[in-house]
Amino acid sequence: MSVPDTGARPDKGGFMRFIVLFSAFIILHGSVWAEDHPQQKQAPEKQAAEITRFMNQMDDGMKKMTADMQALAYSGNPDVDFLAMMIPHHEGAVEMARLVLIYGRDPLVRKLAEGIIAGQQVEIESMKRRIMILRGRHDPEPGGFPALGGTRGQADADKEKK
Repeated sequence: MSVPDTGARPDKGGFMRFIVLFSAFIILHGSVWAEDHPQQKQAPEKQAAEITRFMNQMDDGMKKMTADMQALAYSGNPDVDFLAMMIPHHEGAVEMARLVLIYGRDPLVRKLAEGIIAGQQVEIESMKRRIMILRGRHDPEPGGFPALGGTRGQADADKEKK
């Protein structure tokens, strides 16, 4: 089943308002933040410039991800098409996580970003291998990735049957 293309673009006004308000908040409250985070003392102007770089790089990454996904032609095979579009989607997630490692300061967010990078890279490789198999190459592991009930390999129930 296909979804009709209405030609409508998502409204980015709300997101941009959020970004502007968030930037203003950071600039106005920079000295308070610096007092709470003495290891990260920066002039508010430097913080604003860093946030602007982060936002620009995030926007560039999202634009690339979207363009890469939209550039793909449908093959007629839903499995191949899904995997082909998920690869740039996952690459976009890796790029966003990389940027938060550069600009972010929260240790828990940074740990999450590291996990996203590691997990998404494994999944990207798995998807690339599966696409090659689905496009007609020999399947070296019939019944392997991806199996229902599991994201990397056979589901536990399938393993018990063997």
